[in-house]
Amino acid sequence: MKLSIKKKMLILWLISVSAGSISLTGLLLLTATGDSAALLRLMRTYKTIHQEYFLGVSDTELLNGAAQGMVDALGDPYSNFLTGDAFDSLMEQTNGEYGGIGVVIGSDGEAHTYVLSVFPGSTAEASGLLPGDEILMVDDAPVSAADLESTAQKIRGLSGTEVTLSVLRDEMEKNITVSRSDVNLPTVQSYMADDGIGYIHIYSFSSHTAEEFRTQYEKLREAGMDRLILDLRMNPGGLIDSVVAVADQILSGGPVVSYQEKNGNTQVFSIKGTDDPLPLVVLMDRNSASASEILAGAVQDKKAGTVMGERSYGKGTVQVIHPMDGREALKLSVAQYLTAAGRRIDKIGIEPDIPVTQTGRLFDPGADSVLQEAIRFFQSRPAPEK
Repeated sequence: MKLSIKKKMLILWLISVSAGSISLTGLLLLTATGDSAALLRLMRTYKTIHQEYFLGVSDTELLNGAAQGMVDALGDPYSNFLTGDAFDSLMEQTNGEYGGIGVVIGSDGEAHTYVLSVFPGSTAEASGLLPGDEILMVDDAPVSAADLESTAQKIRGLSGTEVTLSVLRDEMEKNITVSRSDVNLPTVQSYMADDGIGYIHIYSFSSHTAEEFRTQYEKLREAGMDRLILDLRMNPGGLIDSVVAVADQILSGGPVVSYQEKNGNTQVFSIKGTDDPLPLVVLMDRNSASASEILAGAVQDKKAGTVMGERSYGKGTVQVIHPMDGREALKLSVAQYLTAAGRRIDKIGIEPDIPVTQTGRLFDPGADSVLQEAIRFFQSRPAPEK
């Protein structure tokens, strides 16, 4: 019997599961495909490996590998096929079942990873971690300054468990064990940086960031703030609703960000805004990503202030999670963010209006070159009229 393969149609082998193995049993399933020859090649590769490979390999390993290969072919660092421990880690984060130790980490742009800030009341503070400690290892695993996210993932984990950090302090190495906690740590801190100049640092955009920002902003206004430095350095992003709610408090009304799906549909996020925005400087660095870039982009597009520092990371895509069977899930990028003026962020980033090279320790008012430049920027200009 002769069979013909029509364009975009392919007769697939029925894959049946029997006693834990997959066998090809017949020509029964008709489905659409964009490349019938490639799909046949996949099936033949599976069959050949299954029948002839000299070492043991399970069908689950082969098919998971095929799924991972499809995701890898996208060339998208934010799309992943997750199984086992990687799946468990993702679920812990999305379900809120993981904890941290209450630190902000960063690198010097070379080979060193540091504790930049320690939150008051955190388990890190209770265990004796200090800003300036250089992190050498996490649970005996060396860290890489080029992969801060991986280091952060190692530090995070289930609340109640412990993590040991090997740190270098005053040229002496020491091990500090810290309990992870799900205590709701602040995402916003502030102080008056100079006469009339307020400073607000947003660590990430979580569900409570907008309300925290409002509290800190009002406190600084009562203290006499008439100019604002907004620090988004080392901020990996977060929730789009959160960054839009922050923008609503400091920017004029209108669009802030939009995202565009594969089918061309676009959703625009607009704000009512404020009628009395303050003079504004936004600080960014190479680790400012996603929601941070949305806010900085809106400031530029609305000509609402000056962006200072380094070009940002360039993460401007939206991910959704599709659970599969058991401990498996597909995390897939489904849309891209555009700034208020329609600029792409992904793989491009936000270029600062005033580039400033980082020297000195981040977030240290006495040594942070970018923060000091922002203060000088305002000091060199007339203060707003009262």
